Amino acid sequence: MYDERRDPHGMWRELRSWPLYVQIGVAAVAVGSLVLAFALPAIMRPSRSGEADWPDGEIKGVNNTITVDEGSTESEPEPPESVSVYDGEPLWSYRLDADSGAVTQVDQGTLVRTDGSLRLIADDETVWEHTWEDYAPEIGVAGEVVVISGEGSEDVLEDDEPWPGRQDTVALDLGTGEEVWHDEESSFVTVFSDAVMMTECTGEQDDHIGDCTLYARDPVDLSTLWSTPTYASARVVSGSSWTGEAAPERLVVESFPTGHDSRTVTVYENGDSLGSVPTQASVDLAGDTMLVYDDWDDNPADGCTAAVTAYRLGESEPAWEAAVATRKSGDLSSCGDLPAITAYDGKLPLTVENTPAVVDVATGEAVWTAPAEGQAYALSPDGGTLIATDWESEEDNLVAYDIGTGEERWRATADVGSQSQATVIGSTLWIHGDASMWGWSDYNVIAYNLDTGEGVALPGSVSAFAPGEIIMTDDDYETPELTAWPVDLWS
Repeated sequence: MYDERRDPHGMWRELRSWPLYVQIGVAAVAVGSLVLAFALPAIMRPSRSGEADWPDGEIKGVNNTITVDEGSTESEPEPPESVSVYDGEPLWSYRLDADSGAVTQVDQGTLVRTDGSLRLIADDETVWEHTWEDYAPEIGVAGEVVVISGEGSEDVLEDDEPWPGRQDTVALDLGTGEEVWHDEESSFVTVFSDAVMMTECTGEQDDHIGDCTLYARDPVDLSTLWSTPTYASARVVSGSSWTGEAAPERLVVESFPTGHDSRTVTVYENGDSLGSVPTQASVDLAGDTMLVYDDWDDNPADGCTAAVTAYRLGESEPAWEAAVATRKSGDLSSCGDLPAITAYDGKLPLTVENTPAVVDVATGEAVWTAPAEGQAYALSPDGGTLIATDWESEEDNLVAYDIGTGEERWRATADVGSQSQATVIGSTLWIHGDASMWGWSDYNVIAYNLDTGEGVALPGSVSAFAPGEIIMTDDDYETPELTAWPVDLWS
């Protein structure tokens, strides 16, 4: 499942949920940060040497039930010597205007998003353009329409309307730009290719079921697919990208019973609640188990750990808990993240007592442990290969283990640090940085073949992941060129 911490637009979703005075303060800080963010690629590169030793982690069974680079240099980061440059052709490319921010390809042409508008370009001509005053509205392509949802207009919102307020949501025909439908009653709108998730509230949103209703609606005509009462305004935790993804069969949704400081995460299937847990941490779903990840350890002085808690759907007590070691930064000032939090085939990669391990999601027990110390990074989609890092090796530090035989399948050299993340898509393993409010914070992104360990680098730096594509940008900060490449290079 796509994790909210790795969503380049996730920070904007969170920012919009805060009170107005908080938004203004964050926006002021963000403006100054943006200037620095554009300069970073040219002046900074990762410093991965000298990472501190990290403490033991321990799995504890319970019998009840989704920065900046570290270090600096004057040159762009270089891939390891064993990594070649990918020699394939891009799927598409597009040179952005000075005011453009993102693009996506649709059958009708190219959708270009700016700070204040969305327009369709075909044959180098603007077919239609839609403008807004809200900052960074939600946008999603759904079949033959594109849905845009931003802050409600002043003539709709009342001064005493409770947080989070209502959104101004409009669906436009992709070919003509003409309005298909318009809604001003809903909040927390998330657009999938086959459904629009939105909440309508009638009560005070004060911890009472029925104050609000979560709707799944047809994006073409806004007809109701299913609905369910909720405690408060609810939004999808792992939303779709604006390029159009289908809604998952099981939907992970967060609501805020008493305001933005409270948070309850619920799993729905066709409108039926399968289980809930109050938490401020990140959540993923693995079959019938809800995994809660809290890796915001900000005190490396006493060691770096991440808490992983598993709940079986429908049960309020944890099935198991794990205290897992994470890596200290090179300057020992901060703790790193869990490099991967996606389970495959009922298994989860975790680091147990300094050793990469494969943990059974249902029980929390380690079903396989690597023969050498290191950190677990990712599992292959079939659950048969564990990717780990060997922190003692400067070269050949990325290791693939066959968990059936216990043997090493291959070794490769990877530039990894405390904040590095791993994403597996098909036969391709991507090693990259964590998501930040400006996008991906690691400019040195490498793809590895899960079967052979072959590594290739794409030109430029990462702009975003999209369905079937990874989008790169060149070093022109005024009018950058975006190029899209297959996200699974060895499929």
